Amino acid sequence: MKCPYCNQDMILGYIYGDRYALKWSSQKLFLGLWVQNAIKLGNFDDHFSRPRVETYSCDPCKKMIINN
Repeated sequence: MKCPYCNQDMILGYIYGDRYALKWSSQKLFLGLWVQNAIKLGNFDDHFSRPRVETYSCDPCKKMIINN
């Protein structure tokens, strides 16, 4: 994949979560614990794996593109 910012080749990889699913939100955490109306990113393959989301990374411009 080519970076839409600098047109260099991007590297395919993954962002891994820990125990819980990764979430994106435009709001801060409520009481530092949870967030409402968040978009869940990635998935669990099974109960013994970590959540992950496929990501392309561009080293020159430090941008990432997430495929959810």
